[in-house]
Amino acid sequence: AGMKRKSIKRATKEKSEKTNDLTKRETEIIQLVYNGYTDKEIAEKLNISIKTASTHRNNILRKLELKNTALLIRYVITHKLVK
Repeated sequence: AGMKRKSIKRATKEKSEKTNDLTKRETEIIQLVYNGYTDKEIAEKLNISIKTASTHRNNILRKLELKNTALLIRYVITHKLVK
């Protein structure tokens, strides 16, 4: 059991280091996604295209090695990324 805990802690540390790879804009988009904004709403709020908002979201998922938005929300909560 001890080995599993270490590997989980290590994985969590590695994931949190990935947070450092996020741009300021990506961090801003994470906050909006967490608050329930759609790509369209993000685009309108930040004055960017829907495609750009979608690309940012996909880049965030790729950088954090997450499969979907639900996992992103869990990640945000676990790593206390929101204010």
